[in-house]
Amino acid sequence: MAEEEISIDEFHRIELTTAKVVECEKVQKSRNLLKIIVDVGGVRKQVISSISDYYNPEDMIGKTIIIINNLKKARFMGLDSEAMLLSAENDQTLSLLTTDKEMPSGIRIK
Repeated sequence: MAEEEISIDEFHRIELTTAKVVECEKVQKSRNLLKIIVDVGGVRKQVISSISDYYNPEDMIGKTIIIINNLKKARFMGLDSEAMLLSAENDQTLSLLTTDKEMPSGIRIK
């Protein structure tokens, strides 16, 4: 079921890009947060995400994921999150959106 429709111009404002996970660790004193450092075309960004119930930090390293690169910063447990990773989730599991072929970081999704 579709939510509110947006125009193509609004969609083009969202900067979806590939990002390579270079560091990942559990956020201390959190229930399910991971601090993920990604490389986005040579720029490092920090992403805080509540996915530790589904992914171990060591399994994240090297993954090429899809992020919203131009989202305003948010703070979680005192840590800045500079982007948002994309995932699909149902009652049983969560799956990160990735590329089906090896792609460099920083590639714009169209």
